[in-house]
Amino acid sequence: MVIWKGWGILALVIPLLISLGVGSGVDYYYGENFYKNSTWVMPMVLGLSAIIVFLVGRKVNNKPGKIVIDPENNQEIELKTTHTMFWVPFQYWGIIILGISIWMYVANIGLIYEN
Repeated sequence: MVIWKGWGILALVIPLLISLGVGSGVDYYYGENFYKNSTWVMPMVLGLSAIIVFLVGRKVNNKPGKIVIDPENNQEIELKTTHTMFWVPFQYWGIIILGISIWMYVANIGLIYEN
């Protein structure tokens, strides 16, 4: 089950769509299963999608909220929509995805696990 608020689901959708698109293109150009069997293509695509997720998340979460005044005590209150997935702000998923990408590359080249 995926829990999101606002546009937070895009933190999952963006890497998925980029991975499917680039994977199909790479397999078409280099031959079948190159994307899956390569040690560097999938981590690179995840790294690039992490940058996009971070930039889009920062853009949507930095929009200013609406200022309203509480009639009881005349205090200003900012009403702002947040965009999260699993309670983590959208832009921080870019950093998490980048970490997964680096771990995947290091594991694929054999520095973590022996093949």
